Amino acid sequence: MSVRWKRSGFATVIAAVLTAATLTSGVGAAAEPEDQVSLLRVAAATDAEVNRLVATGLDVSEHRDADSVDVFAHGSGDLDRVRDAGFTYEVVIPDLVAHTKAVLAEDEARARTMAASPLPTGRNTYRTYSDYGTEMDALVAQRPDLVRPIDLPHKSLLGKTISGVEIGHDVAEQDGRPTFLLVGTHHAREWPTAEIAMEFATDLVQNDGEDPRVTGLLDQARIIVVPVVNADGYDISRSYIHEYKRKNCRVADGAVPTPAQCADADNSRLGVDLNRNYGGNWGGAGASTNPASGTYRGAAPFSEPEVRNIVELVTSRQVTSLQSLHNYGSLVLRPPQQSSTPLTVDEETYAAIGDRLGDATGYRSIPSYQLYDTSGSTGEWSYFTTGGFGFEFELGGDNFHIPYQQGVIDQYFGTGSAEGAEGGVREGLLRQFEIAADDDHHAVITGTAPKKALLTLEKSFIQYTAPVRQPDGTTGPRLPVPTTLTSSLPVSGDFSWDVNPSIRPDRTGHAIAESWTLRCAKPNGKVLQEVQVTVARGETETVDLSQCAGKVKR
Repeated sequence: MSVRWKRSGFATVIAAVLTAATLTSGVGAAAEPEDQVSLLRVAAATDAEVNRLVATGLDVSEHRDADSVDVFAHGSGDLDRVRDAGFTYEVVIPDLVAHTKAVLAEDEARARTMAASPLPTGRNTYRTYSDYGTEMDALVAQRPDLVRPIDLPHKSLLGKTISGVEIGHDVAEQDGRPTFLLVGTHHAREWPTAEIAMEFATDLVQNDGEDPRVTGLLDQARIIVVPVVNADGYDISRSYIHEYKRKNCRVADGAVPTPAQCADADNSRLGVDLNRNYGGNWGGAGASTNPASGTYRGAAPFSEPEVRNIVELVTSRQVTSLQSLHNYGSLVLRPPQQSSTPLTVDEETYAAIGDRLGDATGYRSIPSYQLYDTSGSTGEWSYFTTGGFGFEFELGGDNFHIPYQQGVIDQYFGTGSAEGAEGGVREGLLRQFEIAADDDHHAVITGTAPKKALLTLEKSFIQYTAPVRQPDGTTGPRLPVPTTLTSSLPVSGDFSWDVNPSIRPDRTGHAIAESWTLRCAKPNGKVLQEVQVTVARGETETVDLSQCAGKVKR
């Protein structure tokens, strides 16, 4: 049975699990407590040291400075692993669960006495899972001309429908405008990412018709916002069942878990890191073969339904820019993800855009590998698949769950603890929305088609994973990843279609000369003309559809 935006079931599940543990261990016996999670600051100054730390399978955060990187230790065994690997550390917060509950209790107490925050929704506290569904439904009801709901095709492992909203003028019309995709919470414990995504969606709706910049953007382009990609993991984290859960609920490869299995403390470290499961460079350095590791890559590329949802969004639309929000590292990340990979063919432009986003947010703009090597992430897969510029923000802060003021409000506006920002993440997202709309950064196809024609664009090709690392340390061959991009546009007369370039960036630091296949068809799908269109970034290509003209009838 499908579950949409409900969270009360998890409280019932955990109660049942604890009751069962008590009954099976003897009358009056207590359930085994979950391993205590601690925040460590591990001494690691060089890229080689950080990558060696990541390779241990420890829960390494994205927060790194010149001399150290933050690590989350799940029990005393992880402390031993840090020492056994030859690293020294400082314990910053001994018990993160207790720390977060105290922080959030203070948030709740302040919220009862203080005025609404300056955020678009006025919030002062973190949302629960069900809050997101309620608020997105309210946006649709408020402005059905501007906002439409999107239910993604693949339910989560526990049966939740993963939802988002699409925002743009005349939102129901297919009109060839480019799309900006904004997603949050690939990693369950990264609560501020969903908050930022929801606030930005609300901000756009509230300011349409009031702010000329926002109004113009919603006229030129459209945006899709998915605040919670990892619905099961987020619900478990936010419900305090396993607060520092990072991954989804995959307990065993190929098997669908029960809610009780996902809630079981013995399985708290299991699951797939959704941001290591994308097909681009899957199986390479910076992702683990161990299901208990925080960076477990999954059984195969795109093995997880949550990832396939984002893949199908991107491959069925002209997503000219993608933003995957994460925290906490105060970074703007762009490809490549691995130090062994050449800089992208678009590095000069990519870096300039990243630096503009970094100026807005106050975050450092770098190629992703300069944090540490990773493989199989969202932004890199999107870029090497479509040519659309994919970025990952690492929001600022000093822990995943910090006071709402510092973790969300300051980051959104670039105020208070978010030093050096020119408007904050809000400004950064507006700038990225402008990049998505700017045809200097994608391509355009123009022409004239008969009335009631249906145009489709399609491109099929084979990508490959990285050489696949094996559990024994050996490396296997690259795996083929068949890929098809397709989108459609109903037209009558002159048209202008904003699309990603057909010439695709490659991991070698070069570009692959490919063409779109443009088909002109009757409304019933009968193809009347097929044209190959080769178009580069920043170019406009006009197509001759004279063979189709006059053949499309009512």
